Amino acid sequence: MNNKEKIFHFHLEDGYGNAKTLMCLLIDGSIKYSLYGGHGSSGSGFALSNIQYFDRIDGRISWKRNASLPVSTLENETKEQFKERVKNILKNSTINFLKEITTNVTFS
Repeated sequence: MNNKEKIFHFHLEDGYGNAKTLMCLLIDGSIKYSLYGGHGSSGSGFALSNIQYFDRIDGRISWKRNASLPVSTLENETKEQFKERVKNILKNSTINFLKEITTNVTFS
């Protein structure tokens, strides 16, 4: 059985108000991301590259090249620090962070 741990589960929204979900799991020592449409488990899957990133320079948007998810952890970074870093990355993207889902479902 795989060793799985949920790192985060974010509800997001694009510029048109379409719901998106971004999940990040640690599975057997590897970080795995899933981005899909909707806030349910049956949404259409999207590539992480669908999220575009930018900087604001003098009030104008400058698109960032080579800035995207996935990102790996930094040395000595905690789970909470990693989660906050991803939230901050999303602040300058075409996707808006709505909330974090903290429910942890387990089965015996």
